[in-house]
Amino acid sequence: MHSSPPPQTTPPTAQLWERLRGLFGRIVAAIGAPAILVTLQFAPRMRTAMVRHIALVEILARKLLLAEAAALMPDMQRGPRLIEAKLSASGLYTPPPAWRRPCAPRRARIADPANPETWSARFALAIPRDARTVEDRRAPRIRALWGGGPPPPAPERSPPNRNSGAFCVARRVEALRRVLNDPAPHVQRLARSRRIGVARSRDVIRHYALRAPRRFVGDRHDPLLTIHIFSAAVHAQTVLADTS
Repeated sequence: MHSSPPPQTTPPTAQLWERLRGLFGRIVAAIGAPAILVTLQFAPRMRTAMVRHIALVEILARKLLLAEAAALMPDMQRGPRLIEAKLSASGLYTPPPAWRRPCAPRRARIADPANPETWSARFALAIPRDARTVEDRRAPRIRALWGGGPPPPAPERSPPNRNSGAFCVARRVEALRRVLNDPAPHVQRLARSRRIGVARSRDVIRHYALRAPRRFVGDRHDPLLTIHIFSAAVHAQTVLADTS
């Protein structure tokens, strides 16, 4: 009598983060670091290929953020200390030191192309909108009965920058580097999100968990990485659906 093989389980998220960092490192080694990318001029096909690989890591990172945030949802109303304790136990959070350097004046924070750490590169959570809500621009408005004044002047457009496309790509890579180096703030930001942490719309969470890139690209060095991360996101979606 042959026994059936044990079911495969999804690896812990800490291991998945480490494997995703490995994939990101291989992509950066192939396309270049952010400080190098910002100085280049891309042909359309080259830029499309780069963005395709970057988008894959972004989607996988969001799924891991959802998996981590799902574990924090029951504790969101019990205070930030409990959340920090859970993140610290999972290895995603490092308590801040007792002494911190004072923040530099706002005027001194000038983006240096050679120093990506000075860039304003915030990782986009890209949470889908709830189809049941009405967007502000489509909501009914009250018009003045006496007629409105002249329309406001159109905003002036800044002169085009020939390296703007390269900077957009480089900034996305830098934002990915930051979220992979320290996922904890982004996990908390996602858990506090109004569309997921409060409303908990099942449609929004399902779309967020199951979203896939338009054109799938895998990693031949770790072919099961995408499967394992997708499994973690599906499990998180199931947990959130049961508690909504």
